[in-house]
Parts: sequence; structure tokens; C-alpha cells
Amino acid sequence: MGGIIDFDTTCPWELYLFAFIHLIGAVVMYLFDSCELLTSKSCTNAELVMESFVVLSLLYVGVIFFVLTYHNKSSPAKITRLSNIALNGAIALLVSVIFSGNASYFGGIERSWMHVSDMLTMIILVAVLSARVAKSDAEWAPKNPLGDDTGVNCKTLLLLLLILTAIKIVVCTDFVDPMKMLADGLEMTDVANCMYKCTIVLILEVFLALLYAVLFDDEAGHELVVFTIMIMTAVSAGLIHSVQKYMSSWMGLSSNAIWIQVGILVLVCLIAIGGGRHGSSQRLGYQNVSN
Repeated sequence: MGGIIDFDTTCPWELYLFAFIHLIGAVVMYLFDSCELLTSKSCTNAELVMESFVVLSLLYVGVIFFVLTYHNKSSPAKITRLSNIALNGAIALLVSVIFSGNASYFGGIERSWMHVSDMLTMIILVAVLSARVAKSDAEWAPKNPLGDDTGVNCKTLLLLLLILTAIKIVVCTDFVDPMKMLADGLEMTDVANCMYKCTIVLILEVFLALLYAVLFDDEAGHELVVFTIMIMTAVSAGLIHSVQKYMSSWMGLSSNAIWIQVGILVLVCLIAIGGGRHGSSQRLGYQNVSN
């Protein structure tokens, strides 16, 4: 030990940093005009829609990684795996910042000071996560068998969400015109397009978090992630509400439809949690009988 920061501590501060950077980014974009910060111009209505998607995605990533980190903080082997997953997400974010570009040069979006700040933040994040993963004495948790312990439980639901998230990434990247998301009369701008692409990168980070949960976490971790998704789904409906008037009917997110979708997902999550607990109690009963 020694110095201001103890790099040898078992506390996974690198993962907490990863989560808090996403959460701070979400809060800043929600409270302030992010377009003003990025380009010195206020957001258009189309940019407000894409900004809400980025805020929501940042919240999802920050909260899920914080929950996973806190749950596994006493297991160095799992923390190493989660750090490796977060490292991949941080690299993806760094690449997205690089491609957003410095406005001082041709084709760039962000104001110079903002782009430099984002670049330095992402480089530091990649560096500290790399250092955590590259420790010579790092322990690595074994992979859980993918097909074991499936049924009406949280692991199965997370596996289904993992597949749907992967499909969503491909569809949003290659098969969906973001103009379809906007109400008639609105047009995509360079800033809105940049935010849309950033959202896809953040969805990739959600995919990585779900991948970790399915492959390396335990039943309690699965339930915790499902509960977090259930809460965040309700939060997302509130965030989307303020920009619904700028979104097209193609999105299927009218005032009634969005709450119906939230209710369905919450019900599915509750069924998965209940089914998982019932299955666990049955297995425990069988073990007690056999003993």
C-alpha cells in the first residue's frame, strides 16, 4: 500500500470508475444541453430524441455494471472476468470517440476541448482496466455451462435478452434507417447520427454485461440483473416520455403502448424471478433428502 491510490487493493475501483463514468455522462446529458457542449449549438428536436437514447443507454450500462461489480466484489476471479468484459466495452467507446472526430478538423463533430477530454477519459479507462486484467496473479473464474440450470428462471431470461440484444445491434446497424424513428418533418443531422451510433456502441456494452452474467455469474447475480433490468425499464419509460412527440408511430412508443410494454416486461421478469426461486428451493430440498 502507499500513495494516493492503492493499485494493489482488492477493491474493484476500476469497475466502479467504469460504471460511474457512464452514470455521470448520463446525468450531464440529461441536465444540460449536450449539443451545446458538443458543438456550441442547441439540440434540434431530432437530436433531442437521439440524446434521450444515449442517456438511457448510459444509465443501463452504468447501473448494470455497478450492480455486477458490487455483487461480485468479494470474488477476485469473477472481478477479473468482469474487468475483461468492461475493458472490451471501454475500447469500443474509445473507438467511437475517435470516429466522432474533432470539430477543428474536417468531418469532426465534437468541439476540440470536449473531444480531447473524452479521448483522455477513455484512454485512462482502458489503461486502468488493462492493468487490472494483466496482473500476474489475476484469478479467472471458470465459465458456467451454458445449457445447465435453464428453465423458467432468470438465467434463461438473460440468455433470451442476450440473443435479442445481439439481434438489435445488427438490425440497428444495418437494417434500420434512423429517420424512421423521427416524426414527420424532422431530419437527422450529423450530431443526431453520431448520437445514434453512440447508442449502438452502448447497446453493445449492455450485451457484454449480459454475456458476463450468463457465462460467469451465479443464480443470485442473475436475479439481481433481472431485477435491475425491471427497474430500469420503468425508468426508461419516464425518460422517453418527454420526447415522444418527436418520435414516429413506427417506434410503437405512444403513451399507452410504452406502459403496456413496460408492464409485460416487468411481468416476465417477476415470473423469471419467482420461477428461479422455486427451482432453487426444490433443488435444495432434493439435496437435503439425498444427504
